[in-house]
Amino acid sequence: HKPGVWNFFGGHVELHETPEEALVRELSEELGITRTHDQLVRFGKVSGAAIEHLGYVDALRELHYFLLRTDHEFEPRLNFEHSAYAWCKAHNVPRNLNRPTAIGISIGLIHKAAMLARES
Repeated sequence: HKPGVWNFFGGHVELHETPEEALVRELSEELGITRTHDQLVRFGKVSGAAIEHLGYVDALRELHYFLLRTDHEFEPRLNFEHSAYAWCKAHNVPRNLNRPTAIGISIGLIHKAAMLARES
């Protein structure tokens, strides 16, 4: 909903949803892909004081980050919330990011994801 801003796919956790359930739902809604919980790798969580420490005082909520395991590159079918997508290497991530994506990058999740990919 913010033109010109890049973000990781995801969204808000609905009442009675786990973060994993929310991500599976959001991937279906935003990307048009069906995935299961066992394809998700939880690899980051930030909340409260940690977000405040990063300078995002008005965003006092939990942010959960996951990797999606896949055996091949796929082309998402974007919904109305997105106008483009890109597969980026860690050194090539766009600079104009939304807040949750910027937080994830600032705590090192891109580099952690790259290390996990090399290990598997």
